[in-house]
Amino acid sequence: MLERFSDGGDLEALELFCGMGGLSSGFTKTGFKVTGVDISQKAGRTFSSNRLGTFVKMDLMRSGVRGRFDVVIGGPPCEPWSSLNLTRRGDKHPLYGCLGAFFREVLKLKPNAFVMENVPALQKDPSFLMNLEAVGKRYDTIARTFRYSDYGAAFARRRLFVVGIKKKAGRSASEVVDSMRKEKSMTVRQKIEDLRDKNPDPAIDHVWPNLKTIHKYLNYYRSGKYGWYILDWDSASPSFGNITKTYILHPDSFKNGNGARPISVREALRIVGFEDECRFPIGLDMKAKYEMIAAAVSPVFSLKLATAMKELLLGLSNR
Repeated sequence: MLERFSDGGDLEALELFCGMGGLSSGFTKTGFKVTGVDISQKAGRTFSSNRLGTFVKMDLMRSGVRGRFDVVIGGPPCEPWSSLNLTRRGDKHPLYGCLGAFFREVLKLKPNAFVMENVPALQKDPSFLMNLEAVGKRYDTIARTFRYSDYGAAFARRRLFVVGIKKKAGRSASEVVDSMRKEKSMTVRQKIEDLRDKNPDPAIDHVWPNLKTIHKYLNYYRSGKYGWYILDWDSASPSFGNITKTYILHPDSFKNGNGARPISVREALRIVGFEDECRFPIGLDMKAKYEMIAAAVSPVFSLKLATAMKELLLGLSNR
């Protein structure tokens, strides 16, 4: 039997590099008591305003967390391996060391389980393979790539998840991922059609940037260049980055005499999987909001993952 770190109450989860809390969202909804850690105060204000748990501002490259947690979760910054990053890649990127920081915290804190999220390209990185080998001495692990739209989201992003369960538990990490049931994806229409003819409304973050330079990128949309899309009403959205940098256009763009506009902050939130109760604190600029949305795990997916993890952890603690 593994040790229960929550003194008989809620299971304790720690999210490293929590951002706005897409991954924490699923764990909070399933009853975990969550602590989120991030260097960004903007992320922390958003995390706290949505009542996902306790937020701690910390630079994990310089400091470490203290405490006892049933599960450590998190997604180290993906910029060193992202397809949208065409300049400083891999170990040349200043955030490259965040990956090692995540695994160092897992080995130090010794949770019963851990979950790490990142881009699929990470699997070829030597540092990832080295860290996976190190945690593999204590944890049964599985690394698998998931598509959020296969689990009910309207967002077809593919992400790598590494799940680890302490070996002394006598259970496999594959039990967690194999128990997650797939679900038909939602469409862009189902998520945002009710906002189709609504004027900009800052009160609900239904706002978008003014496209003064769209003419420079028309060939990108025609060629299907990665990261530059006009959304299809009746499909899930492809993965996207910060919409102030690569414009992801509303499905009605360039149709029936319409001009072009990006999807709004609220539309982006809905497509990724956040409910309308999710709000940003006052004072955040549009770029910061889009950036946090782009970096977030889909709450639709995290809810399924957290449900599977909770069932396994409760089963271990009751053995």
